[in-house]
Amino acid sequence: MIANELQHRRYKVIYAKRVQTTDPRFRDRDMIISSGNEASVIPVPDTVVVCNGCNKNVYPGAGYLIYLSKQDLMDDLPYDFYCDDCRKKLFPGSKEARC
Repeated sequence: MIANELQHRRYKVIYAKRVQTTDPRFRDRDMIISSGNEASVIPVPDTVVVCNGCNKNVYPGAGYLIYLSKQDLMDDLPYDFYCDDCRKKLFPGSKEARC
């Protein structure tokens, strides 16, 4: 489902929280690739923080974590990460979180 459909169909308010890509949450990450009964764990470099909209590396700049509900925002459970341009394009009605 594309981002605009998320905003208009299921969620009343989508929140966007601006974060630096140097934030500790982007350190020491792993990507898990699984197929059938096998899984591989691949480390993700701290200097790679990719926008889910345009697939560009935003590091060392800033971008937005998107939250699909106020509860997700309060629990810090983001949906995904987007650069400023993609946030404006894909989530034009998002409410900027101040926390």
